[in-house]
Amino acid sequence: MGSFQYIIITYGIRKLELSKKYLTITFAVILLIVPLFFGIYTEFLIVNDFSLFTLAFLLIGFVFLLVLGKVMEFFMYKGTSKETMKHHEVINALLNKNGKNILFVFFPLTMIMEEFIFRYYLIGVLLYQLKLGLFLAILISSVIFSLYHLHIWFKFKNLKILISYLISSFLLALYNGYLLITLGIFACVIVHTCLVFILYYNLYKKLS
Repeated sequence: MGSFQYIIITYGIRKLELSKKYLTITFAVILLIVPLFFGIYTEFLIVNDFSLFTLAFLLIGFVFLLVLGKVMEFFMYKGTSKETMKHHEVINALLNKNGKNILFVFFPLTMIMEEFIFRYYLIGVLLYQLKLGLFLAILISSVIFSLYHLHIWFKFKNLKILISYLISSFLLALYNGYLLITLGIFACVIVHTCLVFILYYNLYKKLS
């Protein structure tokens, strides 16, 4: 009975922590959108370069990141690493079939939040306030976005998972940095959401 009560209490605490997390994400997205109405970096809201080169970059980069995801899945997610990922919110929601709010609401909101913070505002500040060059601004924002994923270590305590996140997030940030300048923030959000969901879905299929 004591063991059962412990499970119930642990589950309740976890649900409370997730509720706080997703409430924070929701408020963060709202706050991030408000400055748009005051004209902050609105040039990132529109398509600035719809050229053949940009479309080729979009397609080739997307395929490259998909292939990278499969390579990471093959080399990094084995044994302990694979089992550990069962506890990731998105994969757990797919496995348990009861996480529709996570999959269809909070997961996309997280992608929106990250793109606005690390692409829209960070690159905007680096370009227009600090007057850095475009390449340097995208590079710095990519490094910061990669380092942001250090929180994965504190969650999973798994070096392979951490390395896969650091590498893939850095390359995704470089890719989306260029998309921000050419196709705008909405393209970044769509690409980020699709790529990450495909990665998690592939891991889910591997685990199920």
